[in-house]
Amino acid sequence: MDKKYHSLGLMSGTSLDGIDASIIESDGDSIINIRKNAYFSYPKKFKLDLKELIEKTSSREEIQKNLKKYNDIERKLTLFHAEISESIIKKYDYNIDLIGFHGQTIIHKPSDKYSIQMGDGRLLSQILKKKVIYQFRKNDIQNSGQGAPLASIYHYALTKKLKIKDPVIFLNIGGISNITYVDNDNFESRDVGPGNVLMDKYIKKIKNNDYDHKGSYASIGKIDYSIVNQALDNDFFSKKNNVSFDINDFDYYFIKGLEFEDAMATLNFYSAKIISDLILEKYLNVKKIILCGGGRKNKTLIKNLSSLINLKIKKIDDYGLDGDFVESQAFAYLSIRSLLKKNISFPDTTKIYKPSTGGELSNISI
Repeated sequence: MDKKYHSLGLMSGTSLDGIDASIIESDGDSIINIRKNAYFSYPKKFKLDLKELIEKTSSREEIQKNLKKYNDIERKLTLFHAEISESIIKKYDYNIDLIGFHGQTIIHKPSDKYSIQMGDGRLLSQILKKKVIYQFRKNDIQNSGQGAPLASIYHYALTKKLKIKDPVIFLNIGGISNITYVDNDNFESRDVGPGNVLMDKYIKKIKNNDYDHKGSYASIGKIDYSIVNQALDNDFFSKKNNVSFDINDFDYYFIKGLEFEDAMATLNFYSAKIISDLILEKYLNVKKIILCGGGRKNKTLIKNLSSLINLKIKKIDDYGLDGDFVESQAFAYLSIRSLLKKNISFPDTTKIYKPSTGGELSNISI
């Protein structure tokens, strides 16, 4: 029997609100157990500093110009990850073999051959005295991949654990939406487009809210379908080679002049339409869609999606899993595969030229 590992996965997504943490047990193939999930909000001042840095960073050169500030925020981010990891390890009686440390994406530019995830894996390993796998996207991009999506192999493993046999799509709606299509032992994935990011940016600007709770503002607004159709004609989404995006790739310029509620309704429908168009174009044999990520809680978004796609749509929570933690579980799983030199990237997921492992190992125990 293959050795089973306990891995702690740490994930901070494009919403920039905090860290999702998950402990899973796996041999790198089967998901044996999902042990614990926990969420930790970023301190308020740190979150503001992080958001400001990301908004002002559009290239590696800009990081170099502000390197002192970048290094200071990176150290704080790493120390916060160390603090929450120590609290989890102390609280739960599991012998953690390794940490899957995604870090915080600052900029993702696969077309320019780089993706920067903030976080010092060596420092985290030194503090925790544990093996740490980090820099998950680097090897993929260096080998002609786009560095994302990476959770696909975990979604595939979930179909085995949940005994799902029909063709299925895992739809993760975070800041960016992405899908994994699984049909028996075949799977493929890609980023689709904006998930929550445009709604979140707009409501932050107008109301200083982080997001539209349950899609409540969008639910009372009027969708401007002509504006949606014009925006969909944007050439950006017709570029067939794009399978991964950065949150700064998207702009809500097209809803200027609309009343606030109408703007939110239009942005909400726009995200749903982009998702539905791709699924209806490429995945005609799909029997159901399984929702993950924070966007699954946006009732208006899911209502719009349901009106556009005549498919069974279920939350992953309906299968007894917490949809807030699929990504952190995925990076716990990927860290085990990385440690064992198993593949985490595939031509049909990131466009890498051949299946490959990824991630860097730091094991500093002194």
